[in-house]
Amino acid sequence: MSDRHISRHHFGCTHHRREHHAHGRGAAGEFTLPGARRHYPPDLEIEPVHLDIDLRVDLGAREVRGTVTHTLRWNRAGASRLELHAIDLLELAVEGVDEGAGAPELSWTYDGERVRVCFAEGAPRGETRKLALRYRVREPVSGLFFASPEHYGDAWADAPRYAATDHETERARHWLPTVDLPSVRPTLAFHLRADAALTILANGVLESEEAHDDGTKTAHWVLDQPCPSYLTCFAIGEFVRLDDGDCEGVELAYFCTRAHGPAHLSRSFGGTAEIMRWMTARLGQPFPFPKYYQFALPHFGGAMENISLVSWDDGFILDEALAGEWGRLVDQINVHEMAHSWFGDRVVCRDYAHAWLKESWATYMEVCWFEDVLGRDEQLYELWLNAQSYFREADSRYRRPIVTRDYHSSFELYDMHLYPGGAARLHTLRGMLGDELFWEGVRTYLREYDQKVVETDDFRRVMEQVSGRSLGQFFDQWFRSPGYPELEVEFEYDDASERGTFTIKQAQVGKDAGKGGAEVPVFAFPLTLEWTVDGESERAQVDIERAQHGFSFDMGGEPDQVRVDPDFAVLHKLEFDPGTAKLETQLVEAPDVLGRILAGRVLAKRGKPAQIAKLRERWAQEPFWGVRLEWAKALGRRRSQACVEALVHAVTVEADLRVLEGLLRSCAEIRDEQLAAAVVERLRRRLPPRAAAAAWELLGNQREAAPFDELEAAASRDSYNGVAQSGALRALGATRDSRALGVLIARTKAGLTDNRARPAAVQALGELARRLDRGGRGRSKRSSASWTAPRPPLPRGACGGLGPGRGPCDGGHRRPRELRGQLTLQDAVRVRQILSGLRKAGEPRLTAAEKQIEGLREQLRKLEARVEALAAADDSE
Repeated sequence: MSDRHISRHHFGCTHHRREHHAHGRGAAGEFTLPGARRHYPPDLEIEPVHLDIDLRVDLGAREVRGTVTHTLRWNRAGASRLELHAIDLLELAVEGVDEGAGAPELSWTYDGERVRVCFAEGAPRGETRKLALRYRVREPVSGLFFASPEHYGDAWADAPRYAATDHETERARHWLPTVDLPSVRPTLAFHLRADAALTILANGVLESEEAHDDGTKTAHWVLDQPCPSYLTCFAIGEFVRLDDGDCEGVELAYFCTRAHGPAHLSRSFGGTAEIMRWMTARLGQPFPFPKYYQFALPHFGGAMENISLVSWDDGFILDEALAGEWGRLVDQINVHEMAHSWFGDRVVCRDYAHAWLKESWATYMEVCWFEDVLGRDEQLYELWLNAQSYFREADSRYRRPIVTRDYHSSFELYDMHLYPGGAARLHTLRGMLGDELFWEGVRTYLREYDQKVVETDDFRRVMEQVSGRSLGQFFDQWFRSPGYPELEVEFEYDDASERGTFTIKQAQVGKDAGKGGAEVPVFAFPLTLEWTVDGESERAQVDIERAQHGFSFDMGGEPDQVRVDPDFAVLHKLEFDPGTAKLETQLVEAPDVLGRILAGRVLAKRGKPAQIAKLRERWAQEPFWGVRLEWAKALGRRRSQACVEALVHAVTVEADLRVLEGLLRSCAEIRDEQLAAAVVERLRRRLPPRAAAAAWELLGNQREAAPFDELEAAASRDSYNGVAQSGALRALGATRDSRALGVLIARTKAGLTDNRARPAAVQALGELARRLDRGGRGRSKRSSASWTAPRPPLPRGACGGLGPGRGPCDGGHRRPRELRGQLTLQDAVRVRQILSGLRKAGEPRLTAAEKQIEGLREQLRKLEARVEALAAADDSE
């Protein structure tokens, strides 16, 4: 699954559900709220091995009704009890199926969440029986989503018409009675009946379509490969279709609503065949399913690797302008979801404690795509980005082992540890084993566990068998322990002996991983050191095994550059300042993007005008877009006057569409007249949609100096997929201007604003109300319009406006509490996390502190500017 945060990864199954639910946890340092229990796979004494889904789907009534028939296999002779997950089924009837010897006698109970079946007599081991469940579901809370103009009326007059499923992690149970856990993997048959004018899609192969006299048709789809519930999928609707031929015998086709057309589909998914050819070659395996369809729907929240039928949020459907900014990202997500066809779909984690075997692997395949197709620079940069995403979560929120059974909802595991954190660990393993053994082990693993369930130790054992290495310590420290190596490095060169000495300390040792967590351990790993003398580079590999080491080498002269792990072969955070001369040389001459990124970050952190000037001078000469973007982030963190001036220059001259949004976001918290003027000028020269959104948000953060009239006008203009308009709405919320209140209230109303932009209006309203200090009840009343929203994103938007630090909870949270009965377990846990954060917020103290910090920061900038001017004057003398 990719559900990355839009500023970095997937909205990602984000990517990449990356960073999407991390705020609003419990207290700082806690992975999950108190009271989490340990989860294990279920007993399978009676195992569902085939599932026949025979349903009539009524889009207008938002209802399905029919019969689901389980074929059950007895794994233990005499077993008599079966439990199925099923939430809010109506008119339920359960009975055994007569297959010639009489229907098996049984009794059953249903409590609204689980169907418990007791067979009067058990069966011999290996025997199969059938169990039929007739029922109806109307407007399920989750799992199956409906849209139609009739339902929304004026709130969404041009709403598309569809019914489609989205299950990860445990949401199939809201419409499908099944064992809703990944270790149960029946084959599938669908008999789906709906309006004959609609397209009906499902997992597997279309066997037939039968027209009926009442204007409906039944589509019969069959999937012969085993499929867990979270990957079971169908989609029915008025779809635009684009056929893309076949790739190595696999049929390719793409679908979307009528809001987009074939050209949009081609622009977004046209690279699918190339990706498939690359991936089958890299893994040494043919594509494992008969088709590869992709469909995109509004408000669908990311991308999901349903077997042979991948779903996308249509926010990823590209027009020409958005393609310049997001074309790389959409291809990246395409790689991620396709990689799941092997890692997750064909080889399935036995339970979610081992979900890294699918999500970390799918994320790492993105890195490999960049390496093989786009080149070394792109690969190194993606490794860097993955590490930074993981570090942000590990350093500011919590540190957890990648493999853990302790959680409230399995969806909590879908974080930056699981996606980029696990992917970085796979790259570390690859660096330790070498390419040949690593990829041989991976291919062997995929062959041996094809169509089976796996745990972490299954992968470890295969890699040990292939490589001859004992990997117990590696997996214990990297996957079953919290944290990562934090290296503090010093370098000294002795002219007399011509020897250089590296002192390396693991600074993470002894750090607490969080409440109830273990200490972060000493890691053992090989590390490459590199030095360059007169243009000639030399390397040495050392073994890191203790908290501190010293290594000395003959160098034959003082090095021009000194590097630690220049290939980023080991996941680590590095604190290393080898000195100004070496950094300035590295900034220009390092042959790899990582070296130039690191040099720029250290120089920016120092903040000295002469060194910031070096970065500014190099901006136009730096060939790789990602290096410039990382320099911008570093300058934005430092915020000295020289840094701000360098950013103004960058905003003025930068032309690469891949850089612009991130560049503008790196300046977002800076309040500066010259910067604002440069951004206004860039907007007048036309910016692509995501960069425009970031530009408006930057201007909103200027507060009283924000160009209110221009922001209001931009917030009133529709834009492609609501992207730029959403940025302008968020900007109004950031102004702290009371005039924005009425504008935002109006923009939350149905029918006035594009439904893609309305969540931004709700979030901005919550933020503005908090800043205006009008109290919790008023805020909740002003947000109330959002609760009548047509789709899930808007209620979540209102929760966002009431998120951590959003103020006292004396009545402002009534509506989130009311929603609890309408939420899935995973969303209910998120609401609990938000409410927990609210109770700890202490708004009045926080607001006063923020004002004081802002004042001190402005004084510091002015003082630094004076010091810089004096230093420059001294230098000139």
